[in-house]
Amino acid sequence: MAGRGAQAVVRPSAIPVTVIGGFLGAGKTTLVNHVLQGDHGLKIAVLVNDFGAVNIDAALITSSEGGVYSLANGCVCCGLNQGLVEQLEELLERPGSFDHMVIEASGVADPARIMDTVRYARFAGRLQADAVVVLVDLAGFDQAMTAAPGLAETQLDAADLVVLNKADLVPLSQIEAWRKRWQWPGMRVITAVDARVPFDFLFAGQQTGADRAHDHAHAHEQPVSRTWRSSAPVDLEALAAVLKSLPPAVYRAKGFVRDSQGRQLAVQVVGTRVTVVPVGPGASSVGDGSILVLIGFGADADFDGTLARLDACASPSR
Repeated sequence: MAGRGAQAVVRPSAIPVTVIGGFLGAGKTTLVNHVLQGDHGLKIAVLVNDFGAVNIDAALITSSEGGVYSLANGCVCCGLNQGLVEQLEELLERPGSFDHMVIEASGVADPARIMDTVRYARFAGRLQADAVVVLVDLAGFDQAMTAAPGLAETQLDAADLVVLNKADLVPLSQIEAWRKRWQWPGMRVITAVDARVPFDFLFAGQQTGADRAHDHAHAHEQPVSRTWRSSAPVDLEALAAVLKSLPPAVYRAKGFVRDSQGRQLAVQVVGTRVTVVPVGPGASSVGDGSILVLIGFGADADFDGTLARLDACASPSR
């Protein structure tokens, strides 16, 4: 019988990776600082293009070794002063594990190509592509489009989540115009001030701690989560159909399901991208049933309708 509760999803062994992209001046470094100084309760490794541009409070740095800075909140930060592959390998070999990795792309980089590196076979089972977050400078994007139209559009095409940043610098009417401009099917778009993106969006399904960014979000963009659980086998074809047609306001879904053959599969939905793969040997405490956590944008998210459709995917008769 299907059911609903508040149990949190369990993290698989592979470390999720978020790539932060956006044109020059969009607010990427501000977002990185928000992560490094945040009270999210996660151990996060952050790779940045130019460590000197990151304004970490010296009081937060507890130690440094080989260009890797350990912070009081469990994060580490290092510059991309060598190849990305080598830097990722070095971090993976460091003692202790991370809950998440964040890679800041340069302002002229294609974030999709960086995420392709994360998907290299050498990182299979160790890293997992989670999301590409692309920031837009609301006050300066027209200039960016003039300076490098192809690049700016390429960056946006790679995004699972578009952050319309610096919302305090433009009138509401302009924000709404931008929302319509980027409201293509399935695209998830939020606004932010000072790149204060709620951690619930950046690190979905990982039980983040208090997020002070909520104080700055618009009321209709407050992140809200609902949990779906079932003890009955799930029809994977029906499940895929539901996950591919989530309401635009439901941004993330993450968890595990059990099919009619007794297989446990990990489910990831970021934006319009749906991934269902067998659970690896490193996963723990998955249990015998299914559990999915949905994260959306509050009042605009049709949670009840989505949960009802998920219920229909799981039945004792299947």
